[in-house]
Amino acid sequence: MGASRKEPLVSLDEPDPLATLVLKSAHDAPERTAVRDSDGVWSYAEVVGAASALARRLAVLGVVPGDRVGVLASRRAGGPVAILAVLWSGATYIPIDPNWPAPRRAAVLREAQARAVLAVDTEQDTSDGVPRLDLATPELLQAGETTPSAPRPRPHPGAAYVIFTSGSTGAPKGVEVRSAAAAGLVSSVVSLIGMGPDSVFIALSSFAFDVSVFEIFGPWSVGGELVIANELQILGNQLGTLLEKSGGHAFMQTTPTVVEHLLRNGLDLPEGTVLLLAGERLRRSLVAQVAHVKQVWNLYGPTETTIYATAHACLPLTPDDPEADMPIGAPVNGAVLDIRPLPGTTAPGETETGELLIGGTGVALGYLDRPDLTAERFLDGGSRYATGDVVRRRANGLLVHAGRLDRQVKIRGNRVELDEVEGTLADMIGHGRVAVRVDAHSAVGEHLAAFIADPHCDVLQLRRRLAARLPAYMVPTRMYRVAAIPTTSSGKTDHRALRTPGSDGVAPEPVATAVHEEADTQ
Repeated sequence: MGASRKEPLVSLDEPDPLATLVLKSAHDAPERTAVRDSDGVWSYAEVVGAASALARRLAVLGVVPGDRVGVLASRRAGGPVAILAVLWSGATYIPIDPNWPAPRRAAVLREAQARAVLAVDTEQDTSDGVPRLDLATPELLQAGETTPSAPRPRPHPGAAYVIFTSGSTGAPKGVEVRSAAAAGLVSSVVSLIGMGPDSVFIALSSFAFDVSVFEIFGPWSVGGELVIANELQILGNQLGTLLEKSGGHAFMQTTPTVVEHLLRNGLDLPEGTVLLLAGERLRRSLVAQVAHVKQVWNLYGPTETTIYATAHACLPLTPDDPEADMPIGAPVNGAVLDIRPLPGTTAPGETETGELLIGGTGVALGYLDRPDLTAERFLDGGSRYATGDVVRRRANGLLVHAGRLDRQVKIRGNRVELDEVEGTLADMIGHGRVAVRVDAHSAVGEHLAAFIADPHCDVLQLRRRLAARLPAYMVPTRMYRVAAIPTTSSGKTDHRALRTPGSDGVAPEPVATAVHEEADTQ
């Protein structure tokens, strides 16, 4: 559990703040459309009634406030309703992406000690021994209560959700996030970007990516409409049509990499669109390609500080600005930003550079059942989080992301610990003569490249085996056999000295960027 706080954010008798936001919208306009997908449209009254009914079913299964419940959901309207139902029950939801390999799904449920699993519109298997409810969107939303019960209180300091991210120890680690922190972030950003009852939010993110919390509860907090875009609509480049037909103020959120991919394939964003970009450093050149839209927001924040900590309105672009990267912006949700200087990075008279520390009410409880790691990264009694992100303060006071202190990287918006990928490779091969780094290619973009000092290794077969154990974004796009792995004078792997081989290299076809591969914020 995370470190204790002097001032509790949630009292013992307070219903879930996120659920309360939705309940208010349902009270104000019960017949307004709350969610739609490719197969149906459902009102706020139906959503709230369905969530209340499903919460009752969870109670019958033995789920009590403070328990953890897995939500394994495909991209349908039932996924957000199942998430709301878990919050309604006073439990903590554990999002699980159906596209994860089975061992990863099992590992997350095991680490979370899940009391039950809600499987929505999916037949993917889950761990034996964990009670499971199989649900389909139409039945779930038609089985609602006409008079919903009140959301059940959650014991302090229980988390609303736990997001599992890549871990350097070789196993995923769970970040516990308070509902009050998430509700505060939702309200703060909704107000900042101008969302209201006529807003339509096109949701593209996996429910296991914490930005999905804002995609769901942002529109629901103001009586807006949530549109769940499925994989075929995304891959078929139908997002422009969805945005044009929204009938209100259209919002869309994704990563810069996904937008670049969609633009290359002909996506035409309507002028009235508000585009939210997060998960990666945002280049000015990309903003210039979409400068015709109403606004582009650059949003930054680790999962450990609740979705976003800063936001920056990118339009209009400053014509003579020489910076290649957009600033990460000003604090949101009461975030308190400090820069911890790094030795040798800031000379007298130069702009301030160092590691970004984030405090405020958005700081998470910590890492689930990892007090050692929590104490290492959550400072000052848990009130500040050491991000590991290096930032530089520009002359105008704005912060720019300038890299990482450790070997944590971002691949298509997903946070990846390179040590976890290396550890999995070494375990599968049977020796540690491996190395993984990030490479860049004009056609592929930034991707993982693996180097294996084993002339007999079948790298294509190895890549297939990796895909059965790791999420797609953690599987190296290119794998090479090399004579040896270079080391530093201290005996550590010298990743900078790695050289891409010529004819000896085996380079599989690049993995296509897919929205469902998102998992994590910066």
